[in-house]
Amino acid sequence: MQQLKKFTQEGNIYRLNRQYGLIVPLVGFFILLSFIGFAYSPESSFKWWMLGIALLCGVSFMVSSLAIDMDKKEIIARMGLIGSTKTVPLSDLQGFTIHKLKQMGFITTNVTLTAQYIKNGREREIRLVQSFFTRPIQNILNDIDEILESHDQR
Repeated sequence: MQQLKKFTQEGNIYRLNRQYGLIVPLVGFFILLSFIGFAYSPESSFKWWMLGIALLCGVSFMVSSLAIDMDKKEIIARMGLIGSTKTVPLSDLQGFTIHKLKQMGFITTNVTLTAQYIKNGREREIRLVQSFFTRPIQNILNDIDEILESHDQR
């Protein structure tokens, strides 16, 4: 197996490294709006709302995680602040999809990697990671494929 670009191996558990491509511009934008609010409108509550949104985005980023446990043969994912941790057995996994959200037909605003699986006879989806760009998502998908293939050969 090659050196993984986006995952760290801890025994038979592979954890996704933090992906800063989405959160840094987003939180930076809200903090910039907050500073503008402090400078030009000190009596307005706008600046506090922007700081609050930046804080919520940062906390949401810190609690999000993705791990592949090859001992238990499952994918463990948590996205967002409110979402709970979801576990998908590899035996139920149907495949992965990359979703691109575009504005005006050519400006990519969000790219999401989802996994499809069967639970209780129904097909379900779980969001694994998201970014502004396709390349980081494709690299993560390539690493996931490599992890799953390397353990299938054993």
